[in-house]
Amino acid sequence: CPHTPPQKPPALPPIGGRGLRAVAGEEGLGIAAMLHVQNGYGGLGPEVLSTWLRTCFEDQTERQARANSVPALQDMGGGEGVMKALRTSIAHGIASNEVVERRMDFGSNLVPQEDPEPIWKIAWEALKDPSLVFLCFSAFVSFGVQLISPGGGMEWVEGMAILAAVFVVVTVTAVNDYQKEKQFRALNEAKEDVDVLVVRDGHRVHVSVHDLVVGDVVHLCAGDQVPADGAVFGKSDLAISEKMLTGETVLKHKG
Repeated sequence: CPHTPPQKPPALPPIGGRGLRAVAGEEGLGIAAMLHVQNGYGGLGPEVLSTWLRTCFEDQTERQARANSVPALQDMGGGEGVMKALRTSIAHGIASNEVVERRMDFGSNLVPQEDPEPIWKIAWEALKDPSLVFLCFSAFVSFGVQLISPGGGMEWVEGMAILAAVFVVVTVTAVNDYQKEKQFRALNEAKEDVDVLVVRDGHRVHVSVHDLVVGDVVHLCAGDQVPADGAVFGKSDLAISEKMLTGETVLKHKG
């Protein structure tokens, strides 16, 4: 996409959130700033960054942003102050040899998935099927008849056969559901692992969205997904679709 060097515009309201999509505009420039930071960096501690980003998302109108978000940004030295503290710039980005250090200081741009349900819990849910419950009840009735019969009999065989059938059905259902869950999680991971265009060492390079770190300068084109929480420092007719976040279909113009 075409690149027009920004003329040091004032910092605009932030954009962010995995799932948002830039659908208009030639290009937007963002600095990734994740909420879940672990340690301070360049004078900006985790509390400062996370509090500012939280304030930005709570401001629903331009008036609120000018009253809260913008003054908070100015307290951090404005856009230039933030970039200087994070040792980055729009033209040169960050150094490639600092990626590991920044990831250790701030964490990874990755939302951890919840642990999958154990297979025994899936089997227990499958056993709650009304038809299987009825079969289990029938099996225990057969055992009860065997116990109270005067001369005994072979009713226990019928009960054991019913329980064996229930066991097979529950096992097959649990294994299939467990495998489907694993495949679904793997598909989601592959879908979320997309490439983004960033500036590192003064060059534009494509990196995985999971390799973004605090301080990265991200170039967004029309249709790109916003890969992390950040602030806009240069734009050309930038609009964001927040349908996945709020359900609204109207594009949100940033600045």
